[in-house]
Amino acid sequence: MRLRHFWMAAALCSATVLAGSDADTRARDYVQFLVHQLDQWTSDLPQAYNMAMVRPPVDATKLSEPEKAGATNLRESIQRLAVLSQAKELAKNPEFRVQLQKTVQAAEPVNAALGKQRFPEGVELDWAQIRTTLNSLAAIYQYPELAVLEIPPPPSASRTLAAIPAGAVTGYVVDQRCAASGKAMWTSVSCVQKCVRDGDKVVLVTEAGKVFQFSSQEKIDAESYGRKVAVTGKTEGDIITVATLQIL
Repeated sequence: MRLRHFWMAAALCSATVLAGSDADTRARDYVQFLVHQLDQWTSDLPQAYNMAMVRPPVDATKLSEPEKAGATNLRESIQRLAVLSQAKELAKNPEFRVQLQKTVQAAEPVNAALGKQRFPEGVELDWAQIRTTLNSLAAIYQYPELAVLEIPPPPSASRTLAAIPAGAVTGYVVDQRCAASGKAMWTSVSCVQKCVRDGDKVVLVTEAGKVFQFSSQEKIDAESYGRKVAVTGKTEGDIITVATLQIL
């Protein structure tokens, strides 16, 4: 869902840029577009990031205090940047330039944390898009860009398989729309959260793409959104009555 929205927005932005009467207008439109994307993409980052730190494989005791608070601090910095981005002459606006530099600096602890430890795949995918967009802004204003750090390898497959209960159905807890959008969207925590807030229901989609409906939405905790899980319970057709749900 998010990638589709990005390319639709990018196309709209390109049309606006081409319609501009001069280089300053085109540059301002492009910068405002990038800031808007950052504002949208980081709206749920603190919740997903902070939630990830309270469960394995993330070990918060090995993170610094700035890294622990990184997502919240970054979100606040981007909100201030979004307000300042409404200035007419962004290329010359000193407040915007200073705030952008502070925003890049605020992103460094988050980037470092995701380079040290394995976060949920949805957080990692979202962060890759946020970092790319922020680096595009940094390049425009000639600020140092965030490093692309190598993500630690995932836990061994044997350990994951050993934890799966006998007879369980494994898959990803996603909203109905993302379930039909391909595997890249199944682990986007923020996308699932947004779609559920918009009234969509969560489902279980297996690696093979088979979708199971949950007999009761109340059985599905928000902590499992965008996560791979093992579900035990009664299965009738494509409906599962959940007995247990284990995050893998």
